[in-house]
Amino acid sequence: MSGNIPGGRIEAALQLSGGAQNRAVLESWQRCEQRFGLAHDTLRRPEVISESQTRQLRDRNGRLYHHAHDLVRTLYRKIDASGYAVFLTDNSGVILDSVAAHSLLPSFRTNGLLPGAVWSEEREGTNGIGTCIVEGRPITIHKDEHFLSQHSVLTCTAAPVFDPDGKVCSVLDVSAVRDDIKRTDCLRVRGMVADYADALERILFFDERAGDVILHLHPEARHVGSTRDAMISIAPDGTISGATSTARRILAAANNSTDIAQMFEMDVDDLLSKFANQDQGAAPATALNISGGGVLFGSVTMPERMRRRYVGRSTPITTRAPKAAKPAAQIADRDPALRRIYDIGVRLHARDINILMSGETGSGKEYLARHIHEATLGKSRNFVAINCAALPEGLIENELFGHAGGAFTGAARDGFGGRIREANGGTLFLDEIGDMPLSAQGRLLRVLESRTVEPLGSTKSVAVDFRLICASNVDLNQAVADGKFREDLLYRIKGARLAVPPLRERSDLVDLIGRLLAGLSNDYVQCSDAVIDLLTRHQWPGNVRELINVLQYASVFADHGVIERDHLPDDFRVEVVKPVLSARDSIEHAEQGALRQLLESHHWHISNTAKALGIGRNTLYRRMARLGIERSG
Repeated sequence: MSGNIPGGRIEAALQLSGGAQNRAVLESWQRCEQRFGLAHDTLRRPEVISESQTRQLRDRNGRLYHHAHDLVRTLYRKIDASGYAVFLTDNSGVILDSVAAHSLLPSFRTNGLLPGAVWSEEREGTNGIGTCIVEGRPITIHKDEHFLSQHSVLTCTAAPVFDPDGKVCSVLDVSAVRDDIKRTDCLRVRGMVADYADALERILFFDERAGDVILHLHPEARHVGSTRDAMISIAPDGTISGATSTARRILAAANNSTDIAQMFEMDVDDLLSKFANQDQGAAPATALNISGGGVLFGSVTMPERMRRRYVGRSTPITTRAPKAAKPAAQIADRDPALRRIYDIGVRLHARDINILMSGETGSGKEYLARHIHEATLGKSRNFVAINCAALPEGLIENELFGHAGGAFTGAARDGFGGRIREANGGTLFLDEIGDMPLSAQGRLLRVLESRTVEPLGSTKSVAVDFRLICASNVDLNQAVADGKFREDLLYRIKGARLAVPPLRERSDLVDLIGRLLAGLSNDYVQCSDAVIDLLTRHQWPGNVRELINVLQYASVFADHGVIERDHLPDDFRVEVVKPVLSARDSIEHAEQGALRQLLESHHWHISNTAKALGIGRNTLYRRMARLGIERSG
């Protein structure tokens, strides 16, 4: 290194903890000096792109920003020492999101830590964000370890987030502008940042590769399906389409195999049919021999279309054909977007991450929450559902938190435990939480923070342990702005957000009608073709709830087991009779043909097709449903 870096700073670097940290910082200094032409005393204003450019970057990183938004705020709450802020960047070091105490914002902004700021190593020298991107591992840059002396007031701890291709797609960073922070203080912070970066990577991986088979691997069977396992995605053609960072270490040990047959002592058909035909009562993890020696335990998350492809294809012939068991954690609904939301919800709920569902009234939020609960905790655990909008303001606190005996006039002599205590060991589902009174919101926040509940009129707290799913059909962010909902409670309940699609956007309406009719009557009832046409053209403003009401009404008059037009409610028939323009049909027909051709050219790989169109997977699924496109065979 040249002499423009004072010896004292070099000596400080050599006193860092750990050889890897020494190497990382010293090599970064070399890059700053030799490649980027920076000097220790370089003074520069922070480079901050415009607000509109920042919004465009957020849009381009829409999936990352959506999933990370709540994790960033949850991590901020976990960093209990004062003076820290949490930042999320894209793969080039531009800050997309941040959260900090309002009183500290001026200090962070003065030092260039704000949305839109560029923190690449080339621009700002050795720093937590930029050096983390280069190193591809968690790192702390403490005060004088920053190359530029103007950043020596900062302590930055960052961890990379990898995409399914193994490239850094984002960085989570926790920074502070404090003089009293020691390097040893950063150890706990670095562990937490790394854990949250890993959690974000897994969520992004599962979202991006939801259409592929996902193989979960771990040397110990008990960790398969946990946050410790490695995940490999398998494309429809049997090749490895992606891997988490943990899985890439396994692939590296297997000579960076891109083919399942190179890793295991069986081809992809044998491997997948082994899992697809596994009985529901079988062990959750299956032993797999690794080529060259060794054993890993594994399980798969398999989309239904892939399951149909692989069930029985390579199963050894026996005297009795094996029964292809339906996945234990699955729902009957066939809509791809809804099934994807369910799969993500099950994984989040299993990790005890709070879920906030959004969606129109009657779209099936409670139905989805109940099935997520049953897949995660089982039917034997309590699922307690409360509609916050249906309870009078004066009774909701009593209903939720209970009361001590004689707490108020009319109170039960022995008291009432409350619905939250009923959910102990299970799931509490709070529907229409946006209608909860502010007084009850404050009490609920205390319960979530302390994991104890104090009944009305009592001074004794009772410990509770439950998992939380909330739902709302109103914009809670707007409710916060209007002063109707507590911001701190919003950040607490929305560990992850799931948007339930309205019925009009679902592709499985005909199948859903059949299942609902089967449950509404002991007699076999079906719809005529003319009625099916009317039902599929209806916009369903009341969603599934409205559909059930219509079918219940019509079933009463379907004396011969077939619902005809005159069996439908009068107002329903008036609402759906609308002229359809032939020009629109022509446009949709052309759009359908073009989209089908594009899907064929990408071998029906949803992720690749969506990327070619520049849209998200969910948008593509909805477009396919609207145009009636399904893969045949």
